Amino acid sequence: MRYFPTVVVAVVVGLVVYFVQEGRLKSLKDDFASAETLSKDGPQESRRRSLPVPVSDSKPLISSQRQLDGRPGKEGEEKDDNPLRSMSEVMQTDAGRAMIKQGIEAGLPMIYGDFINSLGLNNEESKYFKELLTKRILDQQQLGMKWVQADEEGRASLAIEMEKLAEESSGKIDEFLQNEEDATSFKKYEQQLPERGQMRGLRNALSDEPLTPEVEERLVETLYQARLNSGEGNGSDEENWEKLAETGDFRVIEERWAATDLEIAKNIPDVLSPNQSEAFLNHWKTARAMQAAEYKMGMQVMGINK
Repeated sequence: MRYFPTVVVAVVVGLVVYFVQEGRLKSLKDDFASAETLSKDGPQESRRRSLPVPVSDSKPLISSQRQLDGRPGKEGEEKDDNPLRSMSEVMQTDAGRAMIKQGIEAGLPMIYGDFINSLGLNNEESKYFKELLTKRILDQQQLGMKWVQADEEGRASLAIEMEKLAEESSGKIDEFLQNEEDATSFKKYEQQLPERGQMRGLRNALSDEPLTPEVEERLVETLYQARLNSGEGNGSDEENWEKLAETGDFRVIEERWAATDLEIAKNIPDVLSPNQSEAFLNHWKTARAMQAAEYKMGMQVMGINK
């Protein structure tokens, strides 16, 4: 169970893509038969990129030979109603993998855009780095879906595979970045992803008195430190999911958030102007409500609610 939280977070990320593109998934399922026929009977344009190694359109990590209906304790009629099962079926096909990959690529600027921009890459370098990051997320999603449907022994094996893939991905990223300073910055950036993910909304909320780059970095660090210093552990999504898996009670997350938000309210006047502080706090309440809704949706889908 050691790697359960990381895998669950990967699944939730996949579910975000799933629900955002639910309409596209439905139409894709309707077209699977014809798509498979075309792949057998006609030439198929290569989707392989002209980049050295990092992401090829290799076969999915989830074997297409696996019969999901055979999982113990699941009735056949649940198949169409279970989003995890439906998403697994989609991700087992080349067409589904391509679609999920496209969804990740579309969302990549929201996750890593600021860091990519800070590197000053040319077009070829930027494309290569985005491929590395896309594969990193795609592998996590696919192993996460496989983990959810595995037994205890299978999950232990998948945890090892997940760790191996993460190490390989980090090694390729460090090799690409080429210097210790950028590699350290990337690791710190990933640690601050929950806070940096809020920046796009905060920029809009504070548009009457925009944040300077320097103030924005101070704000990210303030939010990050508040999360770290408001209880045991680091308050990350991984830890949150671990607590939810143990307790099934969302109140443990709400209590941690309440302590974090007290820290934020105490320190934000040192970073923002009075007008910015007011706009920030109003936005933060809405952002928390949205976070809560996402967590509760994930709990319901994964059946870990109390």
